[in-house]
Amino acid sequence: MVIVDLDGTLVGCNSFTEFVKFAFRRHPGLRFFLILTIMRRKLRLVSHHEAKERIVSRTRGLVTEKELDDFTVFLYSRINRKVLDIVKSDSRAILASAAPELYARPFGRKAGISVISASRPHEAENRGERKLADVVRQGAVFDRNTVVITDHHDDLPLLKANKEGLNYIVKPSRKSLGILLREGIRFTLLD
Repeated sequence: MVIVDLDGTLVGCNSFTEFVKFAFRRHPGLRFFLILTIMRRKLRLVSHHEAKERIVSRTRGLVTEKELDDFTVFLYSRINRKVLDIVKSDSRAILASAAPELYARPFGRKAGISVISASRPHEAENRGERKLADVVRQGAVFDRNTVVITDHHDDLPLLKANKEGLNYIVKPSRKSLGILLREGIRFTLLD
């Protein structure tokens, strides 16, 4: 089984930032709302999660299936081929992300991944312990045949649970690398 993160791992970008840019370009009527929400976030008047929740809630009814397909095509163009090869080398994979399921689910299908663990509307963000619990709920078993691929220390619970398996870390920040080393996580670096 392969459990793979999305942002900075399976794709070489922050998918939500790209989604906001996409919505801004495609829906001029949303521009003022998006700018205002982003400004509130930058001024720390709202949390990252709250800003994301507001944007997803507002765009959910506006973004068409065709637009979601266009967006997932764009994300697929940013895919990390080495990571995708590892994902496709196993018959069972889970895309485990804090990204909204609004586009994580169709993107996962496009990448050949049918099991998706993503942030759902009106729930806590799918990260850390919550992400671990969700992948376990969806059938993840951590043993010597399990592979976890991520770029960030937010996935420490997944990496710790996979102590018998193989962990790949994709282009980590210095901070994430330091935390993983301090926590004694065994891993292999991946471009």
